[in-house]
Amino acid sequence: MNRRNFLKCASASVVASSILNMGEVLANTAVEGDEYRALVCVFLYGGMDNHDTVIPFDTDSYNKWAQIRQPLLNQYTTKRDLAGLKPINTPARFAGRQFALPPEMAGIANLYQQGKLSIVGNVGPLLEPVTASQIQAETAKLPSRLFSHNDQQSTWMSGKAEGAQFGWAGKLNDALINSGAQQANTFSAITTSSAGLLVTGTNTTPYHVTDGKAATIDVLAQFAGNDEVQAHFSALGHQTNNILEQDLSAKINQSFEANAMYNQAISGQTVNIAEFPKTSLGRQLESVTRAIAIRDQLQTKRQIFVVAMGGFDTHSEQVRSLPRLQAALDGALTAFNGAMESMGLSNNVTLFTASDFGRTLAINGDGTDHGWGAHHFLMGGAINGGTIFGDIPQAEFNHELDAGSGRLIPTMAVDQYAASLGRWLGLDDTTLNDVFPNLSKFGQIPNLLA
Repeated sequence: MNRRNFLKCASASVVASSILNMGEVLANTAVEGDEYRALVCVFLYGGMDNHDTVIPFDTDSYNKWAQIRQPLLNQYTTKRDLAGLKPINTPARFAGRQFALPPEMAGIANLYQQGKLSIVGNVGPLLEPVTASQIQAETAKLPSRLFSHNDQQSTWMSGKAEGAQFGWAGKLNDALINSGAQQANTFSAITTSSAGLLVTGTNTTPYHVTDGKAATIDVLAQFAGNDEVQAHFSALGHQTNNILEQDLSAKINQSFEANAMYNQAISGQTVNIAEFPKTSLGRQLESVTRAIAIRDQLQTKRQIFVVAMGGFDTHSEQVRSLPRLQAALDGALTAFNGAMESMGLSNNVTLFTASDFGRTLAINGDGTDHGWGAHHFLMGGAINGGTIFGDIPQAEFNHELDAGSGRLIPTMAVDQYAASLGRWLGLDDTTLNDVFPNLSKFGQIPNLLA
């Protein structure tokens, strides 16, 4: 482990139990008889190209799209012609328009057709409903620092630009705690990535898992007497009146105990899990699967997980990078769905995607630029599957949902998307309106889950 990772894991271990003692770590986390439920966020860093993910399939719409994207389409090794796309059932409200997924997403298309996955169209950060005319007239109230990676990643996770402290999933878990639906539990919010902001709340702290195990300070194993070394750090401050040392000592103790507990449960996990793809996302979702398998040992009834994959900032060489990324996403999601079904937990676990933003319909010669609204996947047995929620605007320029160059103005706010997930976790609409103060501006919470 290099110094940077050592420091990261050390701090993660300390923070993981920063507000809990070990009596709280394994506290009963849900009302008696309440079934287990988990959300799994797959964050796609860089901004996945929505225009090359949900592709027009009816002849007229496809031809308009293909004319705009032709310089890229000519370069794809796996062709995006109508014969090569994976068509999906399209709701009648699209009035004859049809859609398909790229050939690299055949597994996801199959899950959609089976009613195990849906598409949530044109989602993005909004403060209020907006049109292109309002933007041009400079009367629109817009989220801060649109099209900036760091700021929009933070806005997707928290509703605020970079520097935010708390994420909406952390606030949802806080609300579950405050409502009495569960008690604070170290393992209620787990991340395998750097997207911990999403699951950070006042009473919710992200618990970091690396390569399937709790983050540990491996350097201690280099000492022959590592038990004594650990004991030294654990006792730090116990014999001093220094309040900071005492507090640090308590947190180190808590993290040692929580990590030992987690790793012991993982090592004793006996559920037979099918093989996942040997990709970064595949390994992360396998780690989530193993964590879900030990939910009883961790005594948690509600969990939120965050995993991530990067590389979607396809300003250049999109024809080489995007198909590879789409294939990796397809393989990992398909494997995770199979794992949940084999464990009998498909109805209990809902996976959803998120990303900085979508991308422009216009191309820059070798790729695409930063957009706004994007299309996302929702997967699991509890969803209203095999359909498209929200809108998929026409693949053309200069309409009321075009913020310029085919950047889609969102028609579903992140608040609505997140609130639907929060409702499924068990929160009422009054609480959800407290968590998302702008929610009332967008009408009803969409019924994304049954």
